[in-house]
Amino acid sequence: MDRCTKLCTNTRRRSAVGYEVIPLLFRCSWRGRVTNQHLEQEGDISRDSADAMREWENESRAREKLKRIWQPGDLFHIFSRYPRRPRALKVDRLAGVLKKGIVPPASCNDGSVCSDLNLVVIGLSVPYDSLVFLHQFGPQSAPYTIAEPGRLAVFIDPAMSVLTPEDMGPDWVVLCQDEVYVRGRVAREHFIGVAVHPVDADTVMEEFLLDFKRLGIPLYLYDGTAVWP
Repeated sequence: MDRCTKLCTNTRRRSAVGYEVIPLLFRCSWRGRVTNQHLEQEGDISRDSADAMREWENESRAREKLKRIWQPGDLFHIFSRYPRRPRALKVDRLAGVLKKGIVPPASCNDGSVCSDLNLVVIGLSVPYDSLVFLHQFGPQSAPYTIAEPGRLAVFIDPAMSVLTPEDMGPDWVVLCQDEVYVRGRVAREHFIGVAVHPVDADTVMEEFLLDFKRLGIPLYLYDGTAVWP
């Protein structure tokens, strides 16, 4: 005998009035529990539907960005996942890029963004470390697209406004033959893809798939094969 049945039985023994009232209380209590359960189920279904719709929209955005990479005019940023300089702060650069975008060293106060090159350039009106260095794919880009384990490329919307070495003036020191620049940072909204070495693909997928889905960014192998979506 369950709790509700015991309550009805005990009350019938006390008074005849209770006998008339209890069936209504019993039915109301029972219906209330079913209604709450029904609402909870509807809420779960709504949340599941919303999550599924959001995931579908993110994947659709990523599919719209799918393209052949390493094409003339492509903007891309090359970096190693972990700093190579011995005394550099050991940070996961890919995690930082997917969280904050591409940030120049001068805009980062915690030392987590730094160049692998030890450069000191003086006498320029624009400090080197205040710019994001990008490559603009062309005939001179081959040395900068070599695939190595731990090396990644982030592709940027080619419509993004960039500065050329000519824009920087006659005294500007050019490091790469295809380099262009962005003042400040490159926000994640401008990312249109990430390319990784094949040996890193499984690890990157396992650790960052949710980020790629959330941001709607395709993941490629260095040879252009789409890994996701």
